[in-house]
Amino acid sequence: MEPNAPRPNPEPSGLGPPPGPPHRTVVGLGPEGDSRKFTITKSAEGEGKLARQSGGLPHYGHVIVRVEPNGRGKGPIVSSEVSESAIPKQYLKAVTETVRMMLDYAYEEHPVVDIIVRIVGGSWDEHASNELAFRMASIFAIKNAVKSADPMPIE
Repeated sequence: MEPNAPRPNPEPSGLGPPPGPPHRTVVGLGPEGDSRKFTITKSAEGEGKLARQSGGLPHYGHVIVRVEPNGRGKGPIVSSEVSESAIPKQYLKAVTETVRMMLDYAYEEHPVVDIIVRIVGGSWDEHASNELAFRMASIFAIKNAVKSADPMPIE
């Protein structure tokens, strides 16, 4: 090695903290954090289906939900009216949990309150169904149903 040649850095790259932004910027969700909540004004049905092959593994889940308005201040209610032949018991818990969680983000990333959600249908495949597929299908179903139910902000 030449005497004046730059020496390589003995520290491996990528182990330090990432560089910060060039200047500090505050990013918000809108005025005052935009904490709007929404409710729905009519009943609607939503369907979500995930049927994909990922890395050789098939994924299949299909969920149908029905939403309807609940009285002001009564909060969300999630129930299942689906038979085990449509959605097996081992996936129904994941569907119910995901629907409850998605009510916090169901319309344009805002919470939807005072809503009744009924899980009314779906389908599964003995070889391709798994919990992840049913969670994704649940997300698609609740978002479609809320969007079709004429959401409006609560003032």
